[in-house]
Amino acid sequence: MKIKQLIAAGSILVLSIFTTPGAQDGQYRLAHANGEGSIKVGQEQFKVTGIVVKLLADRTAELTLNSEITFFLSGTWSQNSGSEEEFELQITGGATPGGLDGTGKLTLGKDVNSKVQLILKGKSRTTKKAVEVYFHSK
Repeated sequence: MKIKQLIAAGSILVLSIFTTPGAQDGQYRLAHANGEGSIKVGQEQFKVTGIVVKLLADRTAELTLNSEITFFLSGTWSQNSGSEEEFELQITGGATPGGLDGTGKLTLGKDVNSKVQLILKGKSRTTKKAVEVYFHSK
């Protein structure tokens, strides 16, 4: 378990080097945070303790949710016109071929160490189970 935590911490450190201040056209945002949250898949619920978010310049999004198991989600993002810190997410996949379809809202601070909040709702393509994610950083 310690090795996994060290690998995750090292990955977050390396990724945080590439952070940019804004998420406008041609730029990307990267954020990581420890905090509290949950992911619910059907009747199963998992505690989420950390998150890594990459909003890439081509408007794709990659999210990693750290829990008892690691969840990888992907999709697209758009910036809320009224705020530089709020983003709308369209989740269209994951690490498995079946993936997930859903929508959500992401709030990031101005730098990599700022507060992060994530709310997602969707449905598994394969099992048709409802999926809900809520996370906020400490």
